[in-house]
Amino acid sequence: MKLDKWSISAESKGWADDFLESVFFTGNGRMGARGYLTFEPYPRPEKNGLFIAGIFGELKLGITDFVNLPTPLYAWVNIDGHRAGEDDVYVYRTLNLHNGLFTGEYILHCAGKSLQIREERFFSLSNTGLLVQRVTLTPCEEMDLELFCGVHTDCCNLPVPDDQTQKNTQTVQLTEVRQKSFSDNGFTVHLVTNGTEIKISENITYHMENLRCRGTFENDIGTGFVFAGSGSAPFVIEQCVFLPTSRDKDPRIHEVGSNWNFDTLLRESESAWSQRWQSANIQIEGDRQADAALRYVVFELIANNSAKDSSVSIGARGLTHTRYKGCYFWDTEIFIMPFYLYTAPEAARNLMQYRTDALPQAKKHAQEMNCLGARYPWMASYDGSEQCESWDIGASELHVTADVVHALNQYVQTTGDEEFYLHEAAKVYIEAARFWQSRYTPEPGTEKVNLLFCKGPDEYCGITSNNLYTNVLVKENLKLAQDAADYLYQYDRPAYLRLGITAEEVECWSTLEHSIKLPKDPVSGHWRQDDTFHLLEPIRISDLKQGDTASYNCVCFDRLQRYRVIKQADVLLLMTRLPNMFTSEEKLAAWKDFEPLCLHDSTLSFASHALLAAQNGLMDAAQYYFKKAAFLDLRDVMENTGTEGLHLACLGETWQAAVIGFGGLTFQNGVPELKPHLPPDWKSMRFRFFYRGKQYEADLRQDHNSLREV
Repeated sequence: MKLDKWSISAESKGWADDFLESVFFTGNGRMGARGYLTFEPYPRPEKNGLFIAGIFGELKLGITDFVNLPTPLYAWVNIDGHRAGEDDVYVYRTLNLHNGLFTGEYILHCAGKSLQIREERFFSLSNTGLLVQRVTLTPCEEMDLELFCGVHTDCCNLPVPDDQTQKNTQTVQLTEVRQKSFSDNGFTVHLVTNGTEIKISENITYHMENLRCRGTFENDIGTGFVFAGSGSAPFVIEQCVFLPTSRDKDPRIHEVGSNWNFDTLLRESESAWSQRWQSANIQIEGDRQADAALRYVVFELIANNSAKDSSVSIGARGLTHTRYKGCYFWDTEIFIMPFYLYTAPEAARNLMQYRTDALPQAKKHAQEMNCLGARYPWMASYDGSEQCESWDIGASELHVTADVVHALNQYVQTTGDEEFYLHEAAKVYIEAARFWQSRYTPEPGTEKVNLLFCKGPDEYCGITSNNLYTNVLVKENLKLAQDAADYLYQYDRPAYLRLGITAEEVECWSTLEHSIKLPKDPVSGHWRQDDTFHLLEPIRISDLKQGDTASYNCVCFDRLQRYRVIKQADVLLLMTRLPNMFTSEEKLAAWKDFEPLCLHDSTLSFASHALLAAQNGLMDAAQYYFKKAAFLDLRDVMENTGTEGLHLACLGETWQAAVIGFGGLTFQNGVPELKPHLPPDWKSMRFRFFYRGKQYEADLRQDHNSLREV
């Protein structure tokens, strides 16, 4: 893998390469595709496909999967009547980060002749309904050529169980072809998803050079056109694919006329990318690898967010894979959303709108769990319903509700969006507070309460009680609910009455807030992760794992729950989110207590450790963990990028480690400030961010810093 300032590239042997296909994902946020090759001769219908945000199909009643859609990146070629491409090829892939153009180059050999292939494709950022591809086939000698181009309709899903240790080999078809229609220069395939009944159309038009249309083909796995040509001059075919669905909300989606061409559409998309880069780019001088890696991080965060659609969120693997059924986790609010908040506030608002619109489902989920108010699900589908099939995890991971509230508050405080607060966020604060009121258990003989049967971000440590991270964020939630009730009483009395708020209820929230315990060690005074972590069996990390692959690949979950080890940052994560709540001494003590016990079995962990270390001047540790995070996918650090896709939460947290950690971006009394801790070899760091409707540019250097309004 080679990283340049505005591109990544790699050479490989063979048609299939899961790792490179993940890393070379390209998209426009609404849709995208992995970096597989159009002319791959061996069908991999569960891996070669297309993803569109919000397109889910039903596996069984109430349980959905993110649909791997039929792909129009599908072709094969005959040379002098013989099928080409069945031997291994040497492939050179490039991804232009400035405009999202993916290029694959290789040579096919057949019947003693050679054919150079260059395929270029991009998903338009200016018109998010378009996938555009150009294939140039350059003969090395005279030949008769037949080119088959179409849609691979056999694409399917390979559902992965919630249990990370289990594998599955059974595929399932989640789309049905309802209709096909052909015209002189293209065709359309109409699809519908299983159970959810979402309609998708793939409308393809072609422009050709030195090729003529000879007919159509149709079989069990695909359908399309057959083109023919003869000679040694390059054969060129351009295809423009328009992909509307029945659930579209993005206003940028629109059909194009027949006079389109590849270069014009690319320029239009590049212009949109250029505008986005003006607000999102990070420039590092002195560390070329960090500079390039951060640009890749930013590119993929943009390419995996449907920025103008409030009906979708971002799955754990974005648009790059169906891992975890494509569901939306707390990852989005805590790790990913801040990038959009500071570089594209509209996109952040839409992510938050997804959660507020899903409030009815959260209320239903709370009722199903015999509680009041609203409880957000651990794994949310497109409609906000719970998809977790592991009852203990789904039931005990309570902190997701507090995470949603925390993120909503972060959005409101950063943007000053009072309309969103009044009409959307406030009611979530209140319904979530009602959930917490019904979820805590009074402690006999005291005025305290306990949060029983819970798990924090750690996810190991067994089922416990009074997780510090959760309890602190719940207290924040309860304060916000009290403030929201007062605000509605003053400024929107009808809403106050519709929500059924009473002064007595608000007083109960205040009482609950002061009754919640925050666990501390009675001897040292250090913060504890929860009530039981200190009781677990000590073990050396080296006895559980070597290297960076997850220990659960060789140690069962039951055993891991009883060792005094941490899957990912928990207390340390809390301290990065609410740094002003803790003293420097408390943060350093927590680092000494918990950092040596962390297995980093989750891809969420490295960047959070980098962030806390950078915020607190632990520069050796900050740089060590930052490199792990920044190159997690680019170097396949945990050896799961190919099998699971890109890790969007790590990308988001890496951005935070750079901007909030090394860059020291903070806000005091409604004013942005910089308290940087630049690595010694970073001569400078420059980035832009939005705050309260204004855009700022930070220019950080080893000897001075500047912050100006743009």
